[in-house]
Amino acid sequence: MREASGTTPVTRRDLARLRLASQRLVGERCSSPAEAVRWMACMQGQDLPGVLESVALRSLGPDGGPATISDVRAALADGSVVRSWPMRGTLHLVPGEDLGWMVGVAAGRSRSAAVGRLAALGVDDDGIARAHRILLEEIAGTRVRTRAQLQDRWRAEGMDVSGGRGYHLLYLFVVDGLVSQVDGTGDDDTGPDDTGPDGTRSAGPVHGFAHHGRWLAAHGVVPRTPPREQAVAEWLERFLRSHGPARVEDFRRWTGLPLRDVRPALEAVSGGLEAVSFDGATHWMDPAAPDRLAAAGRSADSVLLLPGFDEYLLGYGDRSHAVDPDHAGLIVPGNNGVFRRTVVHRSRVIATWRTVGSGGRRRIETAPFATLSGRQSTGIARAFRRHPT
Repeated sequence: MREASGTTPVTRRDLARLRLASQRLVGERCSSPAEAVRWMACMQGQDLPGVLESVALRSLGPDGGPATISDVRAALADGSVVRSWPMRGTLHLVPGEDLGWMVGVAAGRSRSAAVGRLAALGVDDDGIARAHRILLEEIAGTRVRTRAQLQDRWRAEGMDVSGGRGYHLLYLFVVDGLVSQVDGTGDDDTGPDDTGPDGTRSAGPVHGFAHHGRWLAAHGVVPRTPPREQAVAEWLERFLRSHGPARVEDFRRWTGLPLRDVRPALEAVSGGLEAVSFDGATHWMDPAAPDRLAAAGRSADSVLLLPGFDEYLLGYGDRSHAVDPDHAGLIVPGNNGVFRRTVVHRSRVIATWRTVGSGGRRRIETAPFATLSGRQSTGIARAFRRHPT
């Protein structure tokens, strides 16, 4: 792996603050939710409400002010953003035009694992083909179907979807590029039939599966198909620009791609990036990151309320830029993979948080790692008032 020589050393605090600016959590936001997802390339999204907040925190709405959750959901409804499993068997928000090539680059081993798991569960090639035919009937045109609706249809056709069979079938069809998750309206065949037992329809968007190609075409989104080497290089560059300063190893871990793919990608893109060193390792970033941080001014040290699976923590193998190792277990109790929401001040995680109550009685409750200062308490209250809704 190519290492840069003569790189400028940075402190841990420099590293963290530059990452906040690169991730658009401080300073200039992206122009729209779709642009924020495009900038980040992928954003971890198994917690849908959380990732909607993560996107809104990084973007502007159509009125030029901070984006709302509705603004982000609009991107999920117009094809510019979809939700899928592009890598590591983990849900992410992805630009609609990029999902096909990302899955093609990174999901090969996951597909093989899904087929193997289905075989172990007694679902053979004929069973997969049957499920495929039924799925196509259910998502005809631009119709959206929820996971529950699809599994109900498979059951009605005599298929066994218990024991994870339904999940692995859906996952297989996702990594084959057939379907992705989007927001439908429920008003016509661009959304699921979400009529309740009393004949009324649920309010707001309904998140479900649609035929990926037809959904994009219906919304004027043209899929991109870069050659594999070019695709890996682009993905690496987008990651390093949006997450930098970051190591190439962070990207390799983030995507699950082998070193043989990453080496030539770095050679292709390193000339347009800036290298710095931290703890003896080369980190790469967008050359504009220092200016972006400088433009943020004092706001770079303000209090941030982040969702549990935000890329500020999830995007790196070593999270010590933001979290004291002694506090890691307070964010992921029992190392169970479920990240709590975090309070960040001066680029460091100082507490976890949650909301309690509802409506006008909704409030924030924090679990600080140490006694909060008056300034920190005031900053938390201010950030909660401004948090995307």
